Amino acid sequence: MRTRTFAVIATIAIAIASLNVNAQRGMRGNRPFEDNQPQFEKGMQHRIPNLTTDQETKLNDLRTKHLKEVTPLRNELQEKRARLNTLQSSEKPDMAAINKLIDEMGSLKTNLMKKQAAHRNEVSQILTDEQRVYFNARQGKMGPRGGKGLKRNRQ
Repeated sequence: MRTRTFAVIATIAIAIASLNVNAQRGMRGNRPFEDNQPQFEKGMQHRIPNLTTDQETKLNDLRTKHLKEVTPLRNELQEKRARLNTLQSSEKPDMAAINKLIDEMGSLKTNLMKKQAAHRNEVSQILTDEQRVYFNARQGKMGPRGGKGLKRNRQ
């Protein structure tokens, strides 16, 4: 009787575990793995209707230029975040250094936001009126996860 009970419990446990594994296989976020390519590779083309080949080329060029400008700023901001964590977690935090670092981070974030706004404006100028309405309606939702999820590393 004990062997049979153990076999039933083990079977149920394996069934429950396999359901959980199948539910998550091939998924990242809410989309299938194949459809979840990085934003740079896939671009905005799949989210803006009726793009011409010329528009796609211009958007890719703008995206490349924008990423070259903002990537060093994002990296610097991440370095400053790490430094801020180090300063704040020290035994005797240096508030002058912490405040200075926070000001520098604010300046970087402002610069990034200005570059992002300029990029959006450049993209908008390439689009037709219909495409621009769609693009503006989806503002903030163009990222790889559709604007969902953790955002601490996005600026």
